[in-house]
Amino acid sequence: MLNWFPTPYPDELLYSVLARYHVRSGNISPKVTTEELFGKRTIRSVWDLPANLNILLNQTGSYWNTDQLIFNHTMYPYYAAFLLPKQADQVKQSMIGNKGSTIHTRIGVSASNVKLKSHLWVCSDCIKEDMNTCGETYWRRIHQCPGVYICPKHETVLEETVVSTKAINQHEYVIATSTVERKKMNTDGLKEDEVQLLLEIAKASYALLINSHLQKTNNTLQQKYKEFLKQNDYATSNGILKRNRLYTSFRAKFSERCLELLQSTVVLEETDWLTMIFQKHRKSFHPIRHLLVMLFLDTNLDHLLDKNKYQPFDKAPWLCLNVACSNFQKSVVKELTITIDYDTRKPVGTFRCDCGFIYSRKGPDKISADKYRIGRIKEYGHVWKGKLTELVSEGKSLTEISRDLHADRATVKKYAAELELIVPWKSPKNKKKNTNIPSEEYENQLAERKNKWLETQTSYPEKSKTELRRLVPDVYAFLYRNDREWLNEFSPSKKRVLPPNYRVDWENRDEEMVNALKKVVQSWDVATDKPTRITITSLGKEINRFSLLQKKADKLPKTMDFIRKVSEDVVTFQKRRIEFCIKKLKEEGEPIIEWKIYKKAGLRPTVSGEVKRYISLRVTEYESTNN
Repeated sequence: MLNWFPTPYPDELLYSVLARYHVRSGNISPKVTTEELFGKRTIRSVWDLPANLNILLNQTGSYWNTDQLIFNHTMYPYYAAFLLPKQADQVKQSMIGNKGSTIHTRIGVSASNVKLKSHLWVCSDCIKEDMNTCGETYWRRIHQCPGVYICPKHETVLEETVVSTKAINQHEYVIATSTVERKKMNTDGLKEDEVQLLLEIAKASYALLINSHLQKTNNTLQQKYKEFLKQNDYATSNGILKRNRLYTSFRAKFSERCLELLQSTVVLEETDWLTMIFQKHRKSFHPIRHLLVMLFLDTNLDHLLDKNKYQPFDKAPWLCLNVACSNFQKSVVKELTITIDYDTRKPVGTFRCDCGFIYSRKGPDKISADKYRIGRIKEYGHVWKGKLTELVSEGKSLTEISRDLHADRATVKKYAAELELIVPWKSPKNKKKNTNIPSEEYENQLAERKNKWLETQTSYPEKSKTELRRLVPDVYAFLYRNDREWLNEFSPSKKRVLPPNYRVDWENRDEEMVNALKKVVQSWDVATDKPTRITITSLGKEINRFSLLQKKADKLPKTMDFIRKVSEDVVTFQKRRIEFCIKKLKEEGEPIIEWKIYKKAGLRPTVSGEVKRYISLRVTEYESTNN
């Protein structure tokens, strides 16, 4: 048993701890150190997933337990979160035992297209901090993760050292020093949003290391991914992947440069990783690719593995939004029903208050202001109707009642007529779709036929509206008579009949679309009172080719490259709105002051620091020019 052993630092690699022991022990030969630590000289010094840990634990006594050592000082939790339960346990047992040669094969690293870093990496700010607080520095786990090029703590670019992870001497222990030779990663040419993505990857990788996520059942992640794909319309209700739409959106979110840096470029093929990761997991996928998928789907492992229950509308109680209720905008609502919107696959919450007021909205809530939002009022309730009766008896006008009850004039008229109130305005005509069917039953029949019409389209996606009509004539007839507008909106559009042997010249089509987009961008917002953000959606709709961009992006490389170049992130668009606003203020002879810019540009006080600084700079420039 060892007489002493270095105290490990937070997030320190076990390899780093052993290197510090080697230096402090005064051993000249690393093999002597290995013998002291493991009882024999043939054990290799592995930096990421070492084995023979049971021997080391015996040598150090009760200083550590197995889980503490593996989860806090090796790269195991980084990979284990995405392994099947049996796989994860086998890797752990191999690390505890003497089967180190099987570890990298089991987790899929050996066969992965995502390669490990060839050298150890450091953060200069971390080194300075270590030297000030500890008098020495060490190798951190997070800095060695593939795809991590920014320190998640200091948000500074990492530096690659000359210390190889594939040292010729496999028994060597190299200690981290403040003077280690290193060079900073070159980030020239990376856009702000690309750097932000790398930072998000670094933070997500660090969360893997410190939170110890493990799957409880096979294919938990794959099943959760499918749910998110359906919610975001990247898969049908039956789970069939909408690959064209998925790949178009994925490429729009992550630039080619970033995907190359993360060794995760995508190609629209059946065998591509982005397609296979959503299928039954028969093989391992590198953590970085799971992280990209989670960032794309706007989720995390806590949610996917149900560590934190998904609450798209936050926790109970919720707000009563009945303006006539004494509890208006107070958290008193305890009943919530969540359903999934058929078209968007997003959650829809229906809130029921004791005052009888029932409202719904599509989620999830993203900002605090969303909890005050009503999508649809399903029932006004007895309290609201009582207030309506009271206001009518007081002789209030239709406009005043509409304002006081936060309802439009038609709604006030409708309920006043239902309550048989004596009113000074003209009552609406009592329209009934079918006098033989009670109102509630009619609504149920209408909803049932709408669902049947949508299900028929899902079962026969290739059929036209006329062909679907022949399949379910009774459903079509009922909808045509009772809700023709809905029927037209939710029916297949007319298909263009192409001549026989018609083939699209995609290269020519690509050129035509690029030219069309260039003309559109040149005249963008020229004759408008309100600027519009340049995105793949707005550009596609402007040239009436959005559907083509969604479905055939892989055949339009020049078009997609042009769109990526001209598309605006939020900050860029906000700056352009500011310039647009300043121009308008000048034309109107108004002073250029900050509060006017915020108001006219429609910007909130919570915008990013970069935008705030930009506004201050433009105001300062204006003042210096006019003084």
